Amino acid sequence: MTSRYVATFALASTTLLGCGGDDGGTIYTTSAESGVTLGNEETTSNNDSPGDGDGDGDPGDGDPSGDGDGDGDQTKLDTLPDESADDGPDPEDCIQDVDIVFVMDVSTTMGPFFDKLELEIGAVQDTLDLYNLPSPAHYGLVVFVDDYTVVNGGAPYTDIDQLATDFAFWNNFTASNEQTMGGNGNFTWTENSLDGLYAAADEFQWRPESTTLRMIVHTTDDTFWNGPAVGNGVNILHGYAETVALLQDNEIWTFAFADMLGGPGENEDVSMGWFTPYMGMETIPNQTGGTATYIVDVLNNVVSIADTISTSIEESYCEEYPAG
Repeated sequence: MTSRYVATFALASTTLLGCGGDDGGTIYTTSAESGVTLGNEETTSNNDSPGDGDGDGDPGDGDPSGDGDGDGDQTKLDTLPDESADDGPDPEDCIQDVDIVFVMDVSTTMGPFFDKLELEIGAVQDTLDLYNLPSPAHYGLVVFVDDYTVVNGGAPYTDIDQLATDFAFWNNFTASNEQTMGGNGNFTWTENSLDGLYAAADEFQWRPESTTLRMIVHTTDDTFWNGPAVGNGVNILHGYAETVALLQDNEIWTFAFADMLGGPGENEDVSMGWFTPYMGMETIPNQTGGTATYIVDVLNNVVSIADTISTSIEESYCEEYPAG
């Protein structure tokens, strides 16, 4: 993955730093007092070449030809380069909007994760407040069991408190052991992550990919149905490869909180697709620029949800999306 930008946080002032040249002049570079480091502007000197550019033709005075016209090509050490010259876009100028959609398993075992997410979601907003965003962050929510629901009709939340209110609703829902759309109970431990991810990529009102960091934060503690199929009486619409392809086509970075073991006895391998390949295909996070975090580490207070999401934002903000 090749970086095309450097993330811009709250604006940092710059200070000129000087160091002495061999002839008593000053070579200047720039550095930031805080935030990201700006690229240095370098001036060069040829201290072993003749001349000091005074045009008198004496050896060693900046007139390599010795003809007295003082046309040596050195850069003077006591002046800055011409800043009016166009040397291409400045990487520190990158700013992006940020869209984050949470794709959440709301089956019965997910309540404790929701408890922590409700407490920490404000810290995610605090992190985004450190960035020089052109407009407020947009959030979305998709929930799933064997079926799925695109909450708020795919329209974004711009108020973090409204999102937290819906988190609380779906947290309470986890105790129901029902499908998100009603109709029948949840009697299987396999869930429908793929349709949830596909719906988030397809139905959320994302802002333009050219100016927006598009992220999904996905959470589940079990494995998934691979469609098209019928699971627990529910039509499973989408398969693994087509879901990944849509995420890639829409340039959506996908970060997962998932588990290694799950199932009724908590001893079934549920790592495939998140931490290990699935049917010979790389994991969803690996194919979409993201990472996977052990959900059990969140529940055991080893890692913070907010810190993990904040790191994910930092690692993808103004970065070029990996090729599919």
